[in-house]
Amino acid sequence: MVYQGVQTNLRKHSSGLDYLRILLTTAKLEVTSESYISEDLRQKIFSAFVFWDFIFALTCLDSGPSETKKDSNPSTEVGAEESDRRAFLVGFINSRLERISSFQGLAAEREAFARDAEARRCTLPPADATDKLLRYEAHLDRQLYRAMDQLERLQRQRGGETVPPPLSINLERRR
Repeated sequence: MVYQGVQTNLRKHSSGLDYLRILLTTAKLEVTSESYISEDLRQKIFSAFVFWDFIFALTCLDSGPSETKKDSNPSTEVGAEESDRRAFLVGFINSRLERISSFQGLAAEREAFARDAEARRCTLPPADATDKLLRYEAHLDRQLYRAMDQLERLQRQRGGETVPPPLSINLERRR
């Protein structure tokens, strides 16, 4: 293969979208330089894209050396057809590279949200401590309203009003 550096990168980057991007970049380089994609790379692209984009996978699988490449005497008509085929394939690969780039942006955004959520989760107290805090808060809330009611009763008594004693209602069921 002509592009050994790209092949080395292909082995290093085994993470999903980077792997696909490197596969397609290598295929694009091969198509622009040699007018076809090597057998090994075609198989890798087919395996990677077959369930995601079947038409693209088949197109790449079929983009091996043309019959005119194998013959020694190509005509000019076939040369024009070959350049059209090459341009179509490069355009098809470019569209998939753009799609992968947009997926990489979405994946980066998702990872940022996941990191943010994890950081926020770490700042929260444990569930049992949260339950205890909620119980204490409810207790203090009830005490505040009782104190406010008592204050209101005392202020009315000072103002000369006759205030009935506080009414205590218990709504629990008796067994």
